[in-house]
Amino acid sequence: MTHVSPSRASLTGDDRPAAGDLDVAGDLGALGVEVDSSSRRLAEYSYDASNYRIRPVAVAFPRDDDQVCRTAAYCHAHGIPLIARGGGTSMGGNAIGPGVVIDLSRYMNRVRSIDADSSTAVAESGIVLTTLATHARAATDGRLTFAPDPSSASRASLGGAIGNDACGNHSVRHGRTTDHVEELFLVTADGLRLTATRHGIMATDPADRDAVSRAADLTERLHDLTSRHMAILRTDLETIPRQVSGYHLAKMLPENGFDVARALVGSEGTCAIVVAARVRLVPVATSPLLICVGYPTVIDAARDVTAILPYAPSAVEGIDRKIVATMAARRGRDAISALPGVDDADCTGWLFIDVDEHSAATRSETDVKATAKRLLDDLRARGRMVAATTVPDPVARKALWRVREDGAGLSSRLADPDDDSIGNDYESWPGWEDAAVAPERLADYLDDFTRLLDQHGLTGVMYGHFGAGCMHVRITFDLRTPKDGR
Repeated sequence: MTHVSPSRASLTGDDRPAAGDLDVAGDLGALGVEVDSSSRRLAEYSYDASNYRIRPVAVAFPRDDDQVCRTAAYCHAHGIPLIARGGGTSMGGNAIGPGVVIDLSRYMNRVRSIDADSSTAVAESGIVLTTLATHARAATDGRLTFAPDPSSASRASLGGAIGNDACGNHSVRHGRTTDHVEELFLVTADGLRLTATRHGIMATDPADRDAVSRAADLTERLHDLTSRHMAILRTDLETIPRQVSGYHLAKMLPENGFDVARALVGSEGTCAIVVAARVRLVPVATSPLLICVGYPTVIDAARDVTAILPYAPSAVEGIDRKIVATMAARRGRDAISALPGVDDADCTGWLFIDVDEHSAATRSETDVKATAKRLLDDLRARGRMVAATTVPDPVARKALWRVREDGAGLSSRLADPDDDSIGNDYESWPGWEDAAVAPERLADYLDDFTRLLDQHGLTGVMYGHFGAGCMHVRITFDLRTPKDGR
């Protein structure tokens, strides 16, 4: 059915009234969209996981693609910013804004289909990542799952992962969300429905003449953009595993098949609203084994990454002692007792390394434990590690992984009764997120960055995807002071 919103052709240009003069909630309600503009709801949607606080005009809760189209067309006609939101886990302020926040997590959170033969799933943007992974496993007898697993996966939505190009603990094996997108089902700023594919963009409904025309226009413009900047797209983009700054324009190069779907991943809702996606599923590891290795510093840990990668691990994650100490203070000493070297004051950094049957096969072995032993022997010979343990038991493995996953979130309020420089409830702030270098340069980067923090008298809580050269650093700015507040 062709969708043409009557508001698309009305009140454009200088004829548009200011948003403050409109009854936004009443107007959207008349279009059949559930809207809330109560003081409580606006306060709740004024923040996400970032440092920012911006009060919206209203919050919309669409039930389907058509209601998203109506909301977008109305906001476009009246010049009102439209902000797509899922779980609100953004650390960059991408789920908040001064216009209408459109929350896709309340109703648009369904799995539309799972095809085990093609290893794909179609799901709506509001579905939580762990829920999608659970559905995929259930529909394929435990054989397939959705790979991106950021530490916020139990709250973050699929749309947010697409907007941010999220990766997660196992990105060293499975890459970023970009690598798992096959199609994106979009709503444009003015309410048209388009579908971005691995080879272009088209109208979702071939009978919608406006959408067909828009897809043709965008195709021409995107080809022109790519051809005019072909040299720089080839030489400056996609040079490191976790290069996610800006737009993935290199995906539209001829050798990449004019991949508009993956070019849009990471665009943070600035180009279109993603209402659903067709994503690729990956095999579930049958014999996962965790190796946890302690080091004098996270810099020492980073220097061993290049020795670990040839073993084809599915995860290489790093954390520092500040996270471990905070985890112990918040959850009890038992939560960290299995960490190797945790009682050694000279051990202040850890790597979490997952290996499995694929890792063993890469070394022409069939025994995952033998591969883990060979890797540990290699690391010991290099002389940096302090202590290590292997964890084949799935329950113990999950418990130890929680130090990395939960500790990162708890570290916003540091607590270490044994370290006066940290104190109790000292705040660290998000913002230094997804800083990435080539994995072989990570140690030097952390060395330089640590010196920079020291020069300014700041503490950095360090954790990240060491195998991909990607870091998150929570910095102890004192926002009550003019110096740090700036």
